[in-house]
Amino acid sequence: MKFLFAGLLWLLTTNSLWPAEPFFIDSWKILGPFMAAPRDGGTDHLLKYGGEENIIPNDSQVFYSEYADLGILKWEEISVDSDRVEINYEEIDWNASYARLGGVGLLNMGYAYTEINADSDQVALVSSQQVGRFYVNGRGYQGEPYYANYQRVAVPLQKGINRILAKFAGKHKRSFRFQIEPTELKALFLEDVTQPDLLDPEEKRILLAVPILNTTTRWLRDLTIELDSSPALKEKVYDIPPIPPLGVLKIPLEIELSGFSESFITVELILRDSEQEELSRIPIKLNRKSRTEPLKRTFLSSVDGSIQYYGIRYPEPYDPKQQYAVIFSLHGAGVEAIHLAGQYSSKDWAFVITPTNRRPYGFDWQDWGRLDFEEVFEEVMKEYPIDPDRVYLAGSSMGGQGVWHIGLHDPSRFAALAPQAGWTGFQHYSPFTMQKSQMFTAPDLLNVRNRVMQDSNNFYFLENLQHLPVVITHGAEDRTVPPLHPRMFQKFLKEREFVVNYRELPEHDHWWDEPLSSGGGSDAVDNQEMLDFLKQQVRNRYPQQFNIRLFDLSINDTFYWIRVLSQKEALQQTKIFVEVIGEEILLNTENVSAIEVDWGALNLPIQRITWNQQQYPISDASPTLLGPEPDAATQLATKYPALKSVFFRPFVLVYGTQGGTHQQEMLLHRANQIAIRFWRRANGYVRVMADTEVTESIESEFNLVMLGNPDSNLMIKKLLPHTSIEFTENGLRLEGKEYVGELAASIMYPHPQFPERMLAFFTGTTTEVEKLSLHFLPIYSGSGTPHYVVFDKTVRQYAWGGVHSAGFFDFTNRLQ
Repeated sequence: MKFLFAGLLWLLTTNSLWPAEPFFIDSWKILGPFMAAPRDGGTDHLLKYGGEENIIPNDSQVFYSEYADLGILKWEEISVDSDRVEINYEEIDWNASYARLGGVGLLNMGYAYTEINADSDQVALVSSQQVGRFYVNGRGYQGEPYYANYQRVAVPLQKGINRILAKFAGKHKRSFRFQIEPTELKALFLEDVTQPDLLDPEEKRILLAVPILNTTTRWLRDLTIELDSSPALKEKVYDIPPIPPLGVLKIPLEIELSGFSESFITVELILRDSEQEELSRIPIKLNRKSRTEPLKRTFLSSVDGSIQYYGIRYPEPYDPKQQYAVIFSLHGAGVEAIHLAGQYSSKDWAFVITPTNRRPYGFDWQDWGRLDFEEVFEEVMKEYPIDPDRVYLAGSSMGGQGVWHIGLHDPSRFAALAPQAGWTGFQHYSPFTMQKSQMFTAPDLLNVRNRVMQDSNNFYFLENLQHLPVVITHGAEDRTVPPLHPRMFQKFLKEREFVVNYRELPEHDHWWDEPLSSGGGSDAVDNQEMLDFLKQQVRNRYPQQFNIRLFDLSINDTFYWIRVLSQKEALQQTKIFVEVIGEEILLNTENVSAIEVDWGALNLPIQRITWNQQQYPISDASPTLLGPEPDAATQLATKYPALKSVFFRPFVLVYGTQGGTHQQEMLLHRANQIAIRFWRRANGYVRVMADTEVTESIESEFNLVMLGNPDSNLMIKKLLPHTSIEFTENGLRLEGKEYVGELAASIMYPHPQFPERMLAFFTGTTTEVEKLSLHFLPIYSGSGTPHYVVFDKTVRQYAWGGVHSAGFFDFTNRLQ
């Protein structure tokens, strides 16, 4: 197998971040490619020789891969002259694989191993690209799976030889970048600043956020951030929460302004320790912009207390006394929201708003991406003069899929949809054909996973577009998202006789700029035909006949003038058929136990409601409740239908301190990696704390995500007896059913004292298997983790094939 290498040095610019020379790596041992499957978890292909944590390559090791000649792989050593390695698997017949399996036939992952020699125990900073995960001396760390250049990971090195294993994945040929450099800094700001643009010289306050990396192996406490003196800023010192060893915390800051007249102001932040020693400083340039330019606005997220931004283009000309339409536009993978705002021209009739999806790659506009849209929507509708009946949802590529996902789940919010180059859904864009989970999992368990993932199946909800017109735009030569995807939507919507304007443009690829719109916008999203279609649409607030299909009430429960309060069984097919005939509302439902009818909004002489063939007189005041008021357990099951929903509200990570020193270090490390992952993936803010630091106030305000077991974590010891979960001598018991063996578990359960708060346990029956408890950590889009999963070590080979049990609680001490 031949490998091609190209040298590419990366320019790095963070406040003297690299005072020392990087370790020079002149060779790597490469192993791959192994077949990978979309959304199938982390497979460990090295288990035969100790696994990813313990592997030391040698020539006698033999591995097996579907891609390799005769199915056999061995380590191959390569020489490099820079921190970027390019790997071209020249002997692999990718065309044959693609012909049989399509794009999923190109998915693969591989490993690169090297060793460095440190002259002392020390901390080093790792920067990487296209490395999803890496290990240093057997300890795993979050890498940079894409191309961002702000992430730095602090790792401890030991004197002498240090083992490094990088794990990378993607399609056909691969490349990655890896640099490791010693540091003597105690802490530093990272250049991942979330900041606004300045619009009004009279602006009184701004919100921004900046991450701090602890580059020591001890907790940093009593840190402060000081604003350097400036005429435009009111001086202030901010107290910073404790930052764990080698951890990252992105700090939200509110800064008061004193007025300014310049085209920009510079906010200089100084990080100081308890002795007032300066640890790091970072200048942040805030540009003053006019309403004729795309600009950033920031807000405080209620999801996690982080600072997020959205892009905005004001109407031109703009009159704050006039009402305008608004186009919410969702960006594609790898695109910054403010960049997308710049692809639109200013309009005299509408705002253009571009949410972030939390990050350029983010969450496919699902889960935290969808929550980001919803928060931006609420912020924009509150702050600007917008006509609620002229709200349009547009998006490109991944954002086009986001248009389908959000629009289908909440059709009564919008007047029209406008996806461009959008793919259909996970299963159809990257089919699950080669998933180990599909091959090795019992059907009943796989059904549990699929129930949690059903909200991602956009086709399933198409009947919800009955009163929501769509204009679809796609390039006929698109090879990133082939026209098959929009053609499927056209077919299924036309068959229902819904309003669809289908625009497939010859000789156009995935994205195109020309011809630019009259205001200079890109034709792919700022096309006049598409905009004219949107301008003609006004939301139908009160249709007198409609069908709705839903699944997950935590996403949305309100459709026009009907609200579903509870389902007979959560995460199961739920249907609504409504029709007004004269003075009667006919209402037929499936899997609905309580529903609210706002008949007064219709402004019609309604006298009765017939629900599933039973007549009900209307109440004195609208809305009318049909069915029993949901009890507390039902409301919880609706609010928290799956493990990921624990992370949709403010949470803290609680690690155990009651085990041995090594176990405590491992639990803290895993908590740290969750926090770093949440920052890296969700631009998030989350605290890590010891079990001994959790107060009743913390318990009442936050969901608790706990790592360890009853012997190692005081909070687990305190709270587990109040759940239906218990450890036994031989394993775990859930609701009286015993599971025997070395088992890991991910489990969520209501807090016994604060029922609005949720508990998540990541645990195991032994210290060794406890390391696996984060295998189903659901911090990614479209996860399939239900309320509980019990599994063994074979998940590293067979994904859901290693699951013993999985399912849902109804939160009244009974398993479904």
